[in-house]
Amino acid sequence: MEATAAVVQVDHDADRAVADPPGGDARAFSSHRTDLRLWHSAEVMNGSVAQSWSSITGWLAERLPHGLEHLHPPATPAEISGLRAAMGRRLPSDLIAWLGLNNGFGWQANFGLLIPFLYVPMGIEQMLRDREMLRGITARVSPDRPLSNERDPAGTDSFDWLDAFLPIGDAGTDCLLFVDLREGEHHGCVGTFDNESGGFSIPEWFSITEMLADVADSLTLDRPALQDHGRRLHAATPFPTHPPMGWSPYIDDGRLRWKSVGV
Repeated sequence: MEATAAVVQVDHDADRAVADPPGGDARAFSSHRTDLRLWHSAEVMNGSVAQSWSSITGWLAERLPHGLEHLHPPATPAEISGLRAAMGRRLPSDLIAWLGLNNGFGWQANFGLLIPFLYVPMGIEQMLRDREMLRGITARVSPDRPLSNERDPAGTDSFDWLDAFLPIGDAGTDCLLFVDLREGEHHGCVGTFDNESGGFSIPEWFSITEMLADVADSLTLDRPALQDHGRRLHAATPFPTHPPMGWSPYIDDGRLRWKSVGV
């Protein structure tokens, strides 16, 4: 299965902006030279997304072809525009590029867990539905407490689910994979949120681009994913009791699974 990169046109009220390149909204650019430089960076990033996604879907086609049966077609410009309007924040260029290649998997998909070690990519409809559910839970649990973490830089920890968090991966449990849309150096980083064990701590990956490349390399080169995260988590733990861990893929009974390994 081939995947190709494309610049996704996004209608957004009066600005009708194209996909936001890294570092700011397209409408904020004032000089032709700056515009070309930043768009070149975005195109390189989006090309990497397309290449990684092609490797991942190619691996599925060869090893777990039933995994592609419920892969949704690419999100439409209107769906992406609706997502950005609902979030009220700029979306990372690589997230838009990924949605321009697929819109998640249907709930019937039963091929295992594509994103280590628990997650199946969501479509936009489920992203927004789960986000609203979690916002409702936060409002009931903390009705009078201001969520100061909303103003913290992207990638910083939060016990609470924040408006700036966009779910992108479903585990079928209380855990969610999400993109952090707060501003800052790590805008667009990817983390996990667990209602039962302290919310969000540190990013798993610093971008969608990094996540997809890590998964693609793990599947096609048979090497552990999340090695860098394991080392960061180990270094951040005051009294670590285990060595850094990564996650290696394996197939069991027609399903993709991940096992923890030392790195």
